[in-house]
Amino acid sequence: MLFPKLTLILCTFLYVHVTQVVGVDKYKDYKNYKSYEVTGNSNGLNNLKNALQEDGNSIFYFGGVSSTEVVVAPELNIKFREIASREKLNVTLLYSDISKIIRFEKPWPLRGKQELSWDAYYDVPVINKYLKNVSRTYPTWTNLIVGGQSYEGRQIRGLRINTPIDNGETKPVFFIESGIHAREWIAPAVTTYFINQLLTSSDPNVKRLRDQFDWRIFPSVNPDGYHYTHTFDRFWRKTRSISPNGCVGADPNRNWDYNWGQESSSHEPCNYQTYCGSQPFSEIETRSLSSYISRIKNMLFYVSFHSYAAVLLMPLSDSRQHVENYDDLIRIGKASLDYGYKVNNVRYKNIGTAAEILYPASGGSMDWVRNTLRTPLVYTYELRGNSFHWPPSRITEQGDEVVQMMLGLATEAKKMEYF
Repeated sequence: MLFPKLTLILCTFLYVHVTQVVGVDKYKDYKNYKSYEVTGNSNGLNNLKNALQEDGNSIFYFGGVSSTEVVVAPELNIKFREIASREKLNVTLLYSDISKIIRFEKPWPLRGKQELSWDAYYDVPVINKYLKNVSRTYPTWTNLIVGGQSYEGRQIRGLRINTPIDNGETKPVFFIESGIHAREWIAPAVTTYFINQLLTSSDPNVKRLRDQFDWRIFPSVNPDGYHYTHTFDRFWRKTRSISPNGCVGADPNRNWDYNWGQESSSHEPCNYQTYCGSQPFSEIETRSLSSYISRIKNMLFYVSFHSYAAVLLMPLSDSRQHVENYDDLIRIGKASLDYGYKVNNVRYKNIGTAAEILYPASGGSMDWVRNTLRTPLVYTYELRGNSFHWPPSRITEQGDEVVQMMLGLATEAKKMEYF
């Protein structure tokens, strides 16, 4: 999910976390941390944030100018309540102990079953094993691809799906990037679910969707950070590179070479979530992945999955100025959301640029792809949930929505003669 500056509707982790510096060897369980939804005026929310910042150990997820979610450490709970009352803010308890939610998502220690399914969240090795297995199962039209590498030496692995066609024409490329923010677990999960549906579904519409494109799908483009959320800190967001001062990680969705270091970006290496790196593409993950993407010919779609806001974002994220095919993007995006709505009768809240419906944010992959490569149809889906949590038993619920939303994108783009 994208996050803002302190004065905007952005999210900032406001505590010095034990995992920020090298040398952590214990999983942070967040025992007795409470999660709240807080609503009220923006000044009151900022005052609350500033007051709790003095003590640290509180996590803020800003969802708008008048609302936020806050995770509060046990020792700050009384102070939090007092400040909220003084600022006349409305407080609703979401989770009384988020450690229980973490255990529910992925039991600790790791459960014995290590074959990927869609009733639990899995670490990088299990996802990579799944990709390898399906490439062997469907060898004539799938193959493993490597989009780059990570700071800790992991490959950014994906799957190419390209069924043969009789006339031998080159298909348009549909690229999917997922998991760039490590803690957004639902994103890699629905991406692998989508892969499975493309490969196994008997629905003729899904088969047609599969056959229309040359698919390049990457479930986890920040594998170090994602692995770290499974082994040390569920709420880690960044990469795992080490700055000269010993602080760890940069936000890989603030590190792309488009208006780098401007909106909703921190230049402080110890910033827990929006440090944009020492320079554009300072992170090997973004540098190598962008190089891979630049070599792709005929890319029509670039889709990124994030969580959580239940909105559909379009470029450009840090500006209210519209790209030339803005109206087409709106029309195609609305069709996608309509398709998704029919699955569970749940509608996304909005569609538009981040600057218009959330907050300005610079240095993201979506804007770089649009601006540098001129890819015509570029979207970021902020999936559903709260506190970066989505029940594992309901992964397929959002997975089915994603399948239909991708079908909606393709169907409407075809009507408008994009391919």
